[in-house]
Amino acid sequence: MEQSEVKDLFTETKTVIVAYKAQVEELDKQEQELKADLEELQLEMTGNILEQEIAPISECIYLKIKNKEIVSKAEIIGTLLEELSEDRTALKLSFVPLLQQTLREDRKVINEYEATKVAEKYRYLMLKEIAETGKQCQSQFSAVAPDIYEVFEDQAVKEEFPRIEYSFHQDQYRPFFGWFEPSVVSKNDVNSATRGVLPAHLKAPKDVE
Repeated sequence: MEQSEVKDLFTETKTVIVAYKAQVEELDKQEQELKADLEELQLEMTGNILEQEIAPISECIYLKIKNKEIVSKAEIIGTLLEELSEDRTALKLSFVPLLQQTLREDRKVINEYEATKVAEKYRYLMLKEIAETGKQCQSQFSAVAPDIYEVFEDQAVKEEFPRIEYSFHQDQYRPFFGWFEPSVVSKNDVNSATRGVLPAHLKAPKDVE
């Protein structure tokens, strides 16, 4: 059975995603720059503290003033990072209506793919093929049965062969069906397949690739 490729299900949605990611990228750049500045300030602060430990008192005053400036800058960057986080949230909120709209539009494509029709089609083809084979088997049985029954149903034959009636009957001549489950394909199996997952118990026959 040739498998056709599924159409793109998210044509319009992908356009919105591209626009969203472009704005996210800008926010990412800002965040990286701010974090790099913050890391630099933290190194500067560490160096400042170490210098204060060995510097003379006259220089300590300058270093403490410098440290306050560093702390102030770090606090500003912290505030900017918080604002950036809020900007990310606002960006997501602004894109929700756009995504909802495009998802509704794109969802029309999935309606072209109906597992129900596939199940109906192959159930019919399966039963039709089995029925055609069974019909031919029964036809051949019916052709020879009268002559065989003429012999087997003779009273003298029955007395000589008491179980003769069990050696020839219609159910012996139909396609073998060795199936132990209540159904050939369950609804759960089909639902699993619609998610792209074959049932764990399913095994491919030797003559099927």
